[in-house]
Amino acid sequence: MDLPKYDNASKKGEDGITIVKTIVENELNWVFRKNHQETDFGIDAYIDIISEAGHVTGKSIALQIKTGESYFKEKNDLGWVYRGEMKHLNYYLNHDIPVIIILVDNVKKEVFWTACEPDKTIRAGENWKINVSSNQKLLKKSKSELEKHVSPVTDYVSQLEHFWEENKMLLKFKRLILIVDKDSVEKKNFSDIVSVFERIQTNPELIMNYKDNVEISIHGYDNDFRELYQIKEVVEWLHEIINKVEGWLYFLNMSDSGQFLKLIFISNIQYELHPEKNTTTKRYLEYDTKKAKDFVFVLFDNFNAFCEKHNISEEVNEEISVKFLEFIS
Repeated sequence: MDLPKYDNASKKGEDGITIVKTIVENELNWVFRKNHQETDFGIDAYIDIISEAGHVTGKSIALQIKTGESYFKEKNDLGWVYRGEMKHLNYYLNHDIPVIIILVDNVKKEVFWTACEPDKTIRAGENWKINVSSNQKLLKKSKSELEKHVSPVTDYVSQLEHFWEENKMLLKFKRLILIVDKDSVEKKNFSDIVSVFERIQTNPELIMNYKDNVEISIHGYDNDFRELYQIKEVVEWLHEIINKVEGWLYFLNMSDSGQFLKLIFISNIQYELHPEKNTTTKRYLEYDTKKAKDFVFVLFDNFNAFCEKHNISEEVNEEISVKFLEFIS
């Protein structure tokens, strides 16, 4: 009868995996997960690292397991030479978790290992090779050495507590008013403003909370008879900050009381003042819409980049774009 055979090579491979599994689970007290053969592209199994307190850490190691006497034939003063194909080396080194090469002596039930690291490899014709030390057995004492190949376990929850508290506080307020002093303007210091905008863009809820709700006020020029858009250093500061923040049109307030977006706009276009129409509360000016078009496109490019980055819908993009055009007209 013609049936598939369970050959010696398959049995030897399974024996090797069983030996490694036994050591990992009984000696290291870690979790061994065999990789399904249909998804085995060079990784036979994974180890999940468990802390001394029994916690699953989220840290893993990938294993390439080779079993049998043929892998112990090429001996040298340090141990044995393992040879592999270039495609597998690329695969191992691109892995997001460390890869360990394991040689199993299925007769003596001994396991030897080495980390697959670029500087340990040597070109061997069309392939590559790496040395597996005879002094590096997989035993209980291997735990500390293996753990050196993964990043430290971090208590992210403790680190996030402060961040979450900040978010909670920021979400309490619907309006954010930022103050820029004269010294920051003259020294062209943008870091405080940029850091605030970066902070409120870290979280989708914060982004939505401050839509059309940020105002920036420049202080320190109360004794200057000129308007802010007539002061050279203010205009220069405004010219430079444009490209340092994404999402001006999304965040800046466009109500009648919103002043900073008007200030940005006026400072970046050519305009003509009409003193005869001025009142104590309003200044009248005219600008050529064709000449202002270039700067409007700059703001729209900035806004579109922001929307793409944060997956803002086309409907919201259109709503804000229309609102801005009405705001400046």
